[in-house]
Amino acid sequence: MGALSINKAVITSLLLTALLFCHATKAAPPPSKAACNAALQVALVTDLNFGDYEGTVAGTITVDTAGARTTTGPVLAGGTVSAAMYDVWTTLAGCERRMIRITLPGTITLTGPASMTANNFTSNPLRRFRLTAPAVPTRVTVGASLNSIAGQTGGPYTTTSTIDFSH
Repeated sequence: MGALSINKAVITSLLLTALLFCHATKAAPPPSKAACNAALQVALVTDLNFGDYEGTVAGTITVDTAGARTTTGPVLAGGTVSAAMYDVWTTLAGCERRMIRITLPGTITLTGPASMTANNFTSNPLRRFRLTAPAVPTRVTVGASLNSIAGQTGGPYTTTSTIDFSH
């Protein structure tokens, strides 16, 4: 009879240990959305650049999220071509489990010797993503289409646009 009591005590002890272990390893809830937004960091790595082209014919020049350039009219003429690149990370553990939303501009106006618009912005990843770990950047690339009129005045064109990253 004494052996049975010892076995019950051992089994009870093992069950209690197992329950405590399961409780101790349960993941804590992620920090609040506001705390995660405050801890979100973004660094511009490369600007979006459409390169050089001959503006005698109207059309669009598109740079995709991989940095490849295509045209529907204007003759491409070299120059620096790149998709915009951003590194996005968090400084707060637990925030990597929350989705990040990318908000892209609709249409922006570039100014220089004249003006022109860019639109059809797209991103990779597309609109939403999760970070992999705190302090580990995720690379986000952005492309768009530049609209050129026939006889577009040559020269450098620039603009400031906003791409928003938030939880």
